[in-house]
Amino acid sequence: MNQEHSGRVNGRILVVDDDKDVCGVICDLLDESGFAVVRAYDDRTAYETLKAQARTFSALVIDIDLGRGTTGFDVARYARTLVRDLPVIFLSGDDDGASVEKFGVSASGFIRKPFEPSELLALLRTKLAAADQRPRRGGP
Repeated sequence: MNQEHSGRVNGRILVVDDDKDVCGVICDLLDESGFAVVRAYDDRTAYETLKAQARTFSALVIDIDLGRGTTGFDVARYARTLVRDLPVIFLSGDDDGASVEKFGVSASGFIRKPFEPSELLALLRTKLAAADQRPRRGGP
């Protein structure tokens, strides 16, 4: 299921988390902070959404463990084939972030769950600001 909320639009963010409650909290936070938000609860929906709309997203916020199917790492790598420099923030309640260096995409961020809303917003704004400093490119 894919739902979109739109706030004042500081950017359009794809949020992927198989825990609907956590996904909802993240989406509400981002929406209230002026971002347009698209949510996906599984890898299949994330892949479909990215295939159709990748270049419309300002960033990807994604849980590493998406339950059944592929991981958040796999989805992020796919996203980066479509938009090479798409900002990515990984989330996990089970990982300490070490796997992000090994399996994640370059220049991504990591936040351990649970986290403070201000932590996610600060990292997202940092990643978006860095992305604004370079020209937007598609895939390879």
